[in-house]
Amino acid sequence: MVWCRNVASFGCAFSSKNSIISSSVKSNFITAAQSFQPGIPRRESTILRNSIGSSVNSFGRPVSDIENIYVISDLHTDKIENLDWLKERCKNRRMQQTPGQNDALIIAGDISHALSKIEETFSIIKDELSCHVFFIWGNHEAWTGGQEMDSLGIESSLEKIVAVKELCKKMGVRTEFELVGNSYQNPVCILPIESWYDGTLALEGCEDLCSKFSSWPWVDFIRCEWPDQDSLMQWCLSEDNASFSILDKGVENTGRIPLGLTNWFALKNNKSISAAKEIYNDWIDAAKQVNGEVIEMRSAGQRLPGLITYSHFLPNKVTLPDWKDPHCEVFQRDEWLDHPVPEVSAKFAKVSGSVLIDEQIRSILPSVSDTDDLLRSVQHLHIFGHSHRPKDFVYNGIRYVHNPLGKPAERAMNMISNEVDFQLVWDCTKSLSKPVSDVPEYMSYSGGIGVGEVPGERVIRFWEEKGGGLKSLSRNMKHRRQRKKLAFKRLLRDKKENP
Repeated sequence: MVWCRNVASFGCAFSSKNSIISSSVKSNFITAAQSFQPGIPRRESTILRNSIGSSVNSFGRPVSDIENIYVISDLHTDKIENLDWLKERCKNRRMQQTPGQNDALIIAGDISHALSKIEETFSIIKDELSCHVFFIWGNHEAWTGGQEMDSLGIESSLEKIVAVKELCKKMGVRTEFELVGNSYQNPVCILPIESWYDGTLALEGCEDLCSKFSSWPWVDFIRCEWPDQDSLMQWCLSEDNASFSILDKGVENTGRIPLGLTNWFALKNNKSISAAKEIYNDWIDAAKQVNGEVIEMRSAGQRLPGLITYSHFLPNKVTLPDWKDPHCEVFQRDEWLDHPVPEVSAKFAKVSGSVLIDEQIRSILPSVSDTDDLLRSVQHLHIFGHSHRPKDFVYNGIRYVHNPLGKPAERAMNMISNEVDFQLVWDCTKSLSKPVSDVPEYMSYSGGIGVGEVPGERVIRFWEEKGGGLKSLSRNMKHRRQRKKLAFKRLLRDKKENP
């Protein structure tokens, strides 16, 4: 495994004619790459409150003027069908769910493993829609190898992530914490959570379905290069604020998942989490000093900012594709693994995400006391990706949303809607138009005034609820296997005819 060896080689790559990354970011890239080294932990400076929300996008518009927030994930535009979908969708700006120049689009990871394709995707969105774009990398963005990576001298996944984030910076795509929409009634904090998977979401009682996990051809195991586990854990445990560890959660070391990596990313998230906490704590303190009773602030139309956190990976077990009841804490194997590929579900759970994501996002808001219930009015949404199985539900006060474009084959099999679109989840300008009692129960508010959040249709298992159910899924999977066999036979025939 490598960390950031041959850092100097990046300089040569940036001066290359074919490099898609501008040479102007060379020094920033090298500095960022060096900061990823475990032996040189870098203390981040605190984000000043007065700087948050004052920055502008590449079109010169401040994020304080953002009106609507849309979400999508898993664009996978290296698939030609998906790239065509994006081009057509962005050109068709008359559709209702279309981000405009005063709006923001959150993309929860997995655009492509190729930097050139990521750049093309951002260019399409920004040129056609002119909207603010927020992005967090996914597992595909961490892949290494191939001609493009070799030409840039990128050898490790951490180096690749740095390159992706530098490309985002160059194109005006946001990858950091922001307070947005604070020119309107319903501002919201948008906070990315970087992570990986660590096996903590594995399904209990399903180990027999994972007997061949060590030989499972999961592409990440081949195309990702991470530091060794000892280096990761040594660095994490050396940090003063390393108060959590996946080692406390009884995770089995399979040798294929780099244990300690999620801890390492979690520590990196602390900077943004601290900045968000500061906003909420200062807002409450100011409210009490100026108005005395917090309840008066609601009648005056002043509200705490909402909170939208987003990650690529899944934050808890109830967000897994096969978890059928968010209110049930125990996985019902016999009832819920009722489809033709239970082995795939059990193996995917191991590489789906981490409980540390949920621990971090639930640590942001201050604790709520019996006498001060202002924080109960804060709406918290968490956007995620990775599983390619749509979700939209509330669990323990947080609304979880997964709105993937996914793969063409998945849409053809009704695992994802053929009418997938950008999903509107927040309106910074909206006023309360109906009594609180009429707000749908699956919205995230818990006793407060639900005005910023835009409700969606509750989704737990899309393929079962809207995709035709088990019979349709089994039939579609059978037809897909048949098509793949026919395609393979045609390939063999063509090779024989044209040796």
